[in-house]
Amino acid sequence: MQGELLAALFGLGGTLIGAAVSTGAVVWQQRKTAREAERTYLLGLSEAAANECIRLSYEIQAHFKKGVGDQRSPAGREWHAELQRMNQSLEEQSLRFHDKQIRRLLDRCYAEMYVRAEWVGDPDGWPPRYITLCTDIRTVMGAVLRRQPFPARIWENYPDPS
Repeated sequence: MQGELLAALFGLGGTLIGAAVSTGAVVWQQRKTAREAERTYLLGLSEAAANECIRLSYEIQAHFKKGVGDQRSPAGREWHAELQRMNQSLEEQSLRFHDKQIRRLLDRCYAEMYVRAEWVGDPDGWPPRYITLCTDIRTVMGAVLRRQPFPARIWENYPDPS
């Protein structure tokens, strides 16, 4: 009788251990799948944001090519309002990137265009600063789309303001 009881206890123990391992494996797999789904979702958001930033960079470049408007005139105020709208869109897109360097670069670009539009659009500098800013945005966004690391040489165009 003791042998049968011992065999039953071993059988019960094996069943419980098997159930625990099986449940643990299912929970682990579900968490892994959820992490992968979240990563894929975030990657999709950053790719869409990168494409939008590229589009905006061409739009901003064309806007500056028209010439910076004088804020004292109605046409100049309209020009600056349009630039502010594009900068706001660029800022919104920057929030979708996980990489802090990308967010920092976009912050620098739209802040420089917003605060120093006359200097950024000055055609006397070669190349005009807006060309450099827009080209850098496209370079970084291309790296995002190709899933390459942030191109560190970009920072050469942005000396430390201090």
